[in-house]
Amino acid sequence: MHKIVLIDDEKKIQNTLKGIIESFVEDVEIVALANNVAEGIKQINEWQPDIVFLDIDMPDGTGFDLLKKLSQINFSLIFCTAFDQYAVEAFKYNAIDYILKPFDVEDVIKAIDKAQNSLKIREQKVSIEQLLAQLKAPATKRETIVLKTMSDIFIVKIKEIYNCQSDGGYTTFMFEDNKKITVSNSLKDYEDILFQHHFIKTHQSHIINPDYIERINKRDGAWIILNNGREIPISGRKKESVYSLLL
Repeated sequence: MHKIVLIDDEKKIQNTLKGIIESFVEDVEIVALANNVAEGIKQINEWQPDIVFLDIDMPDGTGFDLLKKLSQINFSLIFCTAFDQYAVEAFKYNAIDYILKPFDVEDVIKAIDKAQNSLKIREQKVSIEQLLAQLKAPATKRETIVLKTMSDIFIVKIKEIYNCQSDGGYTTFMFEDNKKITVSNSLKDYEDILFQHHFIKTHQSHIINPDYIERINKRDGAWIILNNGREIPISGRKKESVYSLLL
């Protein structure tokens, strides 16, 4: 049974989130509620939860202030935010789990499921530090992305990604010399980020970096051949749009 602490300054938000969790999620227990930074720190230290839902803006500070005041982060973190698109984009780049207000039931369930399956504590500190740095930086195109696996956390340069391939709810990022990193997120979670760097979707399950294209093979269907020899299919539905971008 995983223990959950909910930290949000709005009682209505607390009740909504509590109701969703109690109605739709198994093997969890909400052990405490808090409505500000000071109370949140107290409840975390007292209960040592496995999962914390953390609001961004509160009367006595922010969720980031709370995290800075903890001596250690021994829980999986899920931000609750109504932030603008720029901040949400920063969460995505840094692989921090978040749910948007007003809450969607499926989003809450998915966030908890990921937290239960992972609970990799050391990843949280690195990701949070990266997130804080991104939020302080100017709203420019970011050059790195954080990829979290079950055992490691990787900070990679986006320009070094050759291609991505989805398999169900997982995505494999491929690099030079056939290096691969597989994460438990769908390809769709990364599309907005990669498209900003001019990546191209050639197929429902494939996105490529055009900088590494060697040629297009138009025989036996259509394929992109990367300069490391990897063959990426072009679906019939994507053929026209892919050709228009490349030719």
